Amino acid sequence: MTHFTLKQLRYFIAVVEEDSIVEASRKLHISQPSISVAIKNLEDAFKQQLFIRHHAQGVSLTSSGRRVYEQARELLRLSNALEQNARAENEIVSGTVAIGCFESAAPLYMPKLVAGFKRLYPEITIELYDGEQHELMHGLHRGRFDLAFLYDLELGDSIHKERLNAPHQPYALLPAAHPLARQPAVTLEALSHEPMVLLDVVPSRNYFIDIFKAKGYHPKVAFSSPSIEMVRCMVGQGLGFSVLVTRPCTGMTYDGEQLAQLDIIDQMPASTLVMAYLRNNEPTKTTRLFMDYCRSVELSPPARRL
Repeated sequence: MTHFTLKQLRYFIAVVEEDSIVEASRKLHISQPSISVAIKNLEDAFKQQLFIRHHAQGVSLTSSGRRVYEQARELLRLSNALEQNARAENEIVSGTVAIGCFESAAPLYMPKLVAGFKRLYPEITIELYDGEQHELMHGLHRGRFDLAFLYDLELGDSIHKERLNAPHQPYALLPAAHPLARQPAVTLEALSHEPMVLLDVVPSRNYFIDIFKAKGYHPKVAFSSPSIEMVRCMVGQGLGFSVLVTRPCTGMTYDGEQLAQLDIIDQMPASTLVMAYLRNNEPTKTTRLFMDYCRSVELSPPARRL
């Protein structure tokens, strides 16, 4: 009979994901010899070589190791789910939920959601990460995140997604003193004659450009930045307009300039914020509790509900 432990599998997965026993040792705060012994014991138990060792260059998986890695991840996921669900059924509501959120939306939504949830379930640990869409998708597929909050753009069929109560129509951002800011709303045609400050993160940048191109307009991108606050500050300084979906509750920039948020008259495809998880990765009890809470929260800014 083959004998191995969940601890050995955790060490093995860490080595795979760090591509190095040294880096896995640092991540887990475990000595390198302990990890090496665990890997050797797994290879003996499975009667297979799991890694190819490269002198001074880390390790890489064998084809057998790749298959073991995928199955080990699933086994640890099931083990974690069993533990959390069993504890929850005993009314000990505790555990950990690892959440990734799209970086431009994270500051506006996640602190509010986490604070409200922690008041209801103080024993549940929330681990938060923010990043670009491809980082969140990679984290879901590698098992780093239980749940991700991202925009419903280019997600694919492997993701289960659910729309949140958040703004989803793009709006125009202009300096408060701009002539167009005196109007109640603006058209894409009017904006296309102005220099644009583009939020330069995937998939947002493609989405914002495409809503113009779909109407036959070609905006002149004068500046771009992956930071939503940098974009807002550049607009505030009169360097151009921007189009965004995330609506901060203040019309003032970091450096004290006033902005105007205008609805766009044209019909455009929505950019919907969703909470998502892998279809083949059933959420744990604690993850479902967090999802239930998110469904109950209205995320639109109180000053401008869409």
